[in-house]
Amino acid sequence: MKSKPMLLRALALVVIATLTRSDAMSQMTRFEAGLQGGPSIGWLRGNSAVDETDALVGPSAGLTVQYNLSSTTGIRLGAGYQQKGSSTKVAFTDSNGSTVAEGTARYELQYLSIPLMLRFGFGDKVRVTAGAGGYAGVLMSAQLTSKGFDIGDQTVTDDFENLDLGICASIAGSMQLSTHLGLNVEARYDKGLTNISALPVINDDSIRTNAVCLLVGCSYRFGSAL
Repeated sequence: MKSKPMLLRALALVVIATLTRSDAMSQMTRFEAGLQGGPSIGWLRGNSAVDETDALVGPSAGLTVQYNLSSTTGIRLGAGYQQKGSSTKVAFTDSNGSTVAEGTARYELQYLSIPLMLRFGFGDKVRVTAGAGGYAGVLMSAQLTSKGFDIGDQTVTDDFENLDLGICASIAGSMQLSTHLGLNVEARYDKGLTNISALPVINDDSIRTNAVCLLVGCSYRFGSAL
């Protein structure tokens, strides 16, 4: 007869411990820091010449720090590397119009990207978050590269402005792996608002950037509990 109450007490302790651990894992803290990386698809827009170019696939990676105002709202600042630009198919023909070589010319723009977003999240252990804000991109270098034909790479940094300003939005999902550590997946869209060309553009137009990033990473919660 005594074994039954003892078994019930043991089960109750297991349940309490499980619930306590679950609450601890899902508990929001004041700060979060993250590391993320993944592919970025960039393209240029603004005039008839660049509108006909193809997208450029490249890497992106960065660090983030978020200050949580409440369990649902936070402000996140990031800093990291992002490649933007465009890709164009090129065909060389002879005097008879026959194609003698084909390749791709790529404008590869390397940026230090600094996004600042207001983010809204819902859920505890599994969390869905949406964010919106703006970004500043500081141009580190620009290269005109080629594939498929023998033309050397050119540095064209002086052809572009040093700063790219725009708006950004994101949607993300995260899962807490432990009390402090989480796994994150995020899709972010950047739309440049400023003209990045330092040279005159055809028809007095402009060149602006676009990019979509798919980022995977981890985050660490710390600071006081909310």
